[in-house]
Amino acid sequence: MIKKSLIIFLLLLSFSTFSQDKKNEVDLIKTTIENYYNGYINRDFMLLEKAFDHQNGTMKVPILKDEKIIGFQNHFFKDLIQKWSSREKLSDDVLKKCALTILNIDIVDQKIASAKISMKVDTITYIDILSLQKINQNWKITNKIFVIEQ
Repeated sequence: MIKKSLIIFLLLLSFSTFSQDKKNEVDLIKTTIENYYNGYINRDFMLLEKAFDHQNGTMKVPILKDEKIIGFQNHFFKDLIQKWSSREKLSDDVLKKCALTILNIDIVDQKIASAKISMKVDTITYIDILSLQKINQNWKITNKIFVIEQ
């Protein structure tokens, strides 16, 4: 009886520890996503740099011809971060209407993750699929694809 109770206790303890570790990782990933969002809407280079793998990370960008998507090409975050942070600041009215919704986070082995987010910026709502990787103990967005919600 004592043996069974000890086994059950150890299983519950390990499950509780695993759940707590996973919650901590989710919180860290949420912080990375929030750094991306806040960096993007506030044109903040430092927050964007915190969020992205700015050495090797890429985003799939549509190639347009006659307003139709004819393909995609990779753009490196190191270039995009510079572009995003140097854009004209959003007005206070527009900033009040911006919104981030994290729709889903899936973590694998506490090393890689994917996230689906909805990001409203002014009159446009982006749906992003983000790939994240733990690099030097920090979660970084390593790849991004997106669509504009109609």
